[in-house]
Amino acid sequence: METRATTLRIAIALGAAHVAFACRGHASPADCRAITERYVDLAVGETPGAAALTPAQSAAVRDVKRDLKRAEPTYREVQDHCANVSGQEISCAMDAKTTSAWEACMHHPDGGQ
Repeated sequence: METRATTLRIAIALGAAHVAFACRGHASPADCRAITERYVDLAVGETPGAAALTPAQSAAVRDVKRDLKRAEPTYREVQDHCANVSGQEISCAMDAKTTSAWEACMHHPDGGQ
C-alpha cells in the first residue's frame, strides 16, 4: 500500500509540474504537431458532408486541408515558429471547437508572437 501511495504522490507532483509548465512554458515540436493536427481535424469537420465521408475520403480531405491551411497565417506561424507558442495557447488550441476559435487562441493583443 505504501508503494501505491508513493506512486500516486509522484504522479500528482508530475501532473502539477506539467500544468505549471503549460501555463508558463513554450511549445515543444510535439505540442506544435498536436495543435496543428487539431486544426486540420477541425477543418475537416467543418467540411460540408464530412460526416458521410469514408475513412479513405476523410484521409484525402485531411491531406488537402493540411496543404490549404498552410496559407493561414496563424497555422503557418505555429509551424514555422513553434518555440514562440505558449502553454496557454496550446491549451486553448486543443480545447477549440472551430477553426476560428483555434485561430483566436493564437491571437496576440500586443502584436507579438
